[in-house]
Amino acid sequence: MLNFENIDEKFVRVVNTSEWKDLQEKFNACNDVYVLGHGGNLAVADHAAVDITRLSNGTKNAMCPGSGVVATSFINDSSFEQWMVQWLACRTSTRTKSQMKKSLVLGISSSGSSTDVLKALQWADDHGMQIAMITSMDIPVEIPSLSKVILGAEYYHTAEVLTLLLTYELTHGSGKVCPPIGQNSPDDLEKLNWKGGKIRKHSYPDEKINLGIDFDGVIHKCSKGYFDGTIYDDPIEGSYEALERLSKKYTIIVNTCKAKPDRGLVNGKTGTQLVWEWLEKHDMSKFVSKVTSEKPRARVYIDDKGIRFTDWVDALESMETLGIIEKEGNE
Repeated sequence: MLNFENIDEKFVRVVNTSEWKDLQEKFNACNDVYVLGHGGNLAVADHAAVDITRLSNGTKNAMCPGSGVVATSFINDSSFEQWMVQWLACRTSTRTKSQMKKSLVLGISSSGSSTDVLKALQWADDHGMQIAMITSMDIPVEIPSLSKVILGAEYYHTAEVLTLLLTYELTHGSGKVCPPIGQNSPDDLEKLNWKGGKIRKHSYPDEKINLGIDFDGVIHKCSKGYFDGTIYDDPIEGSYEALERLSKKYTIIVNTCKAKPDRGLVNGKTGTQLVWEWLEKHDMSKFVSKVTSEKPRARVYIDDKGIRFTDWVDALESMETLGIIEKEGNE
């Protein structure tokens, strides 16, 4: 029988190390995950990236340069040693400093001497990203800030299978469920991961934990309207304190027309990028989970243009008071 080197014992030993604890903490705190490996470990990395994203219920975005087209293009344009650096630089070119700090680059190697992976980790560390590596053997270089998990396996098959198992442990350790077979649809995952109170019939768990908050006129003053397309104004008084308080209990989703995909670029940047940069400038990005043009499922919506609906009589009266429509008889 094939020797798997007591893989279950190795798994238990690894997840009880201080190095694994460091990796788990970095994983839990990040939003974006870049998983890197080559050879068989590229397949492991690609599989891991898909399931990290899928099982996170929208809380993490994981990616991997798993396409042969991607790999060979970057290798041809640079070199085998630098291709992952080039891919990582392209994938993060629009990320803000705050977003880079909440990004984890996870390298995977069996030998520990995968130069392409090591150089990508060094680049990521130089650019303020969180870095970690799962490897069977120790690496030949010192990389500051690297969380290094050493498996100690002798065979490639053990190292690759154990690494894939450990990526599921990262998901489990972040509080998300790795589902049983046959219960992996998006609806199934939301129900399996729900830890709150009673959910409305035919509804979704996130309507209990999300708050949808408008941007212009609620967080950003926007005193001159669209103006030149930039986000030029100061925060509305009290917005920092409000977001700080609300984010302790709820997931804050900023929904704004600035994030619409048909909005033209301003200074080469999308509206979503501009909103994130403004939030970061005013130290509010740490309170916000997502910026979107869509109306999210939420417990409540905060919008300066909203009318609280109780019935159509009151709604129409409010619109008459605001001058949006004429009073009946005056039209």
